[in-house]
Amino acid sequence: MHIAGYQKLSLQDYPKKVAAICFAAGCQLRCAYCHNAELIIKNRKINSGVFGSQAEEFLHYLKKRKSCLEGVVISGGEPLMQAGIENFAEKIKEMGLQIKLDTNGLLPGRLKDLLERQLIDYVALDYKNYSQFWNETVGLHQSEAQKVNQIDKWYQSLSLLRCVDIAYEIRTTVVKQLHPPEALMQMAKTLSAAANNKTEEWFLQSFKRSGKILGEYKAEYENKEIFEAYLPQEMQRIMEQIKAYVPGVKLRI
Repeated sequence: MHIAGYQKLSLQDYPKKVAAICFAAGCQLRCAYCHNAELIIKNRKINSGVFGSQAEEFLHYLKKRKSCLEGVVISGGEPLMQAGIENFAEKIKEMGLQIKLDTNGLLPGRLKDLLERQLIDYVALDYKNYSQFWNETVGLHQSEAQKVNQIDKWYQSLSLLRCVDIAYEIRTTVVKQLHPPEALMQMAKTLSAAANNKTEEWFLQSFKRSGKILGEYKAEYENKEIFEAYLPQEMQRIMEQIKAYVPGVKLRI
């Protein structure tokens, strides 16, 4: 398990819990609006089951501060790419802490294993986009078959979450240039079609620039504002339209 860094305390990232956050290195996707770009382009240690020094340091911190914490967020990058995530999660659970996993959903087999072993308590599942806009959103030039395979794997992860008794949320980082209203509406219809009358939370979170994003590491984008967020009132209008299909949709602005 290789983590690239951690945050000792957060009151926002794990709903209703005081939590610490660790950031796993590596990701299969190259979303140009990603604000954790350095986790992807500068950290590629993803195949070792051995804990790296940062992971050991983080576990040591948790052991000292577990009485002050309620949970841990394992974020990234894409944490499920890490070969040692099961052992890492076991050590955290042994401390009596709950675990929230942030994932893009493209590794349903790894997710299923963690769920079956009861090693996670809450999942935040990224919902990147409707199929028509998928490749552009995830930053990959893929064949139609490759794209469909990724989307199918995402739906497998969603189906797993819909069948287990743990809390989860679906979330989309909304970028004006990548998520036109018609795409968000199609995403809503797709969720609704397979929900089986289950009310689930879908958070639309506005794109925010919090440092250099992944796309700006490309020379052609240097010194350019390539993405922007919708205005709050625009997001509100979009959300109201979507509610007809996904009643649990909410805004994070």
